[in-house]
Amino acid sequence: RYASANADDAAAVARKRINEEEDEIGYIQSLIVNTPSVASVQSAYQNIEVYDSDHFGRVFVLDDCLQLTERDAPHYNEMLAHVPVMEYLARRDGVDPQEKLRVLVVGGGDGYVVSELLKHSRVASIDHVELDEEVINVSREHLPWGDAWQDERVNLVIGDGAAYVKEQAERGRSYHVVVQDASDPYWLDEEGNVTTLPSSVLYDISHFASLYKLLKPKEGVLLFQAETYNIPSNLQSIRKWRDLLRDIGFDEPRYGSISISTYPTGQIGFFAAHVRDGNVEGGEVCRSDEACDDGTAMRDKMEASPEVDWNVILARFNELGGKTLYYHPRVHRSSYDLPLWVEEYLNGNGSDV
Repeated sequence: RYASANADDAAAVARKRINEEEDEIGYIQSLIVNTPSVASVQSAYQNIEVYDSDHFGRVFVLDDCLQLTERDAPHYNEMLAHVPVMEYLARRDGVDPQEKLRVLVVGGGDGYVVSELLKHSRVASIDHVELDEEVINVSREHLPWGDAWQDERVNLVIGDGAAYVKEQAERGRSYHVVVQDASDPYWLDEEGNVTTLPSSVLYDISHFASLYKLLKPKEGVLLFQAETYNIPSNLQSIRKWRDLLRDIGFDEPRYGSISISTYPTGQIGFFAAHVRDGNVEGGEVCRSDEACDDGTAMRDKMEASPEVDWNVILARFNELGGKTLYYHPRVHRSSYDLPLWVEEYLNGNGSDV
């Protein structure tokens, strides 16, 4: 994926379009922002900009590529933060209801995922690894959740995420939850040529193996950004990553979907993958075809999903130390329900994309 930013016409000289183009599918979308920018910084790695916009609020841009907007950032970031923590707690609540969690966040230099994780009282510590310190500095000063790093539970590490994960795995460190908020690992141009991007190392089998090693002692949960199923090369990668995670030993990794208007095609996904022995722990399990929180029969049939106690998730949701705008237990559960053609492709029964 690549993006371009062009000045709007003379009739609106105080505005600018942030364009995102997907040559692979002949798709382009634009977001109009107000100029001049609120901030513009050239780091050692990229150009960092923050704009205001009339509808979407603050807009965060890296190398002319839109990263998030204040209005719909909760869709993506709340799911990345709350899904893995809730699923871990739902499996372990009956074993140790007071267990304190150690969390690792790789990437996500805007700080939103970290700010959401801090809403969980059971999260005792967060190691946040970000390559570009200027992304942190700009976010801290210009984004509404920029005070996240002031919390004493957060340990900010400026450095290479893949190297940090490998080092910690070799040292025998362990985490209950790992969230990887990485940018796209590649993009395709209109002729089908692939450009490999720096974040590709975070999608390599050796990196996933190191993450598994970090999570194994605690039977933890991994969640990472996993692109959109609406772009053929992305869908192929989704199936490849699912197979890689299975081969490494993760228990039935699942692709979940997020609706978000300012990401290309309006949809992006994540993988949630558990490290566990296969036994359901804790109290009564609410299966997908049973009633849970409101007495309404839930007919959701999640493909190969580990059983979790949705009653625990509802209880923990009600205990959050702050309000959410997108995440709630029902949207969590339904995120794993995918269009039939996507499920068929991921299961190897569909036609080539």
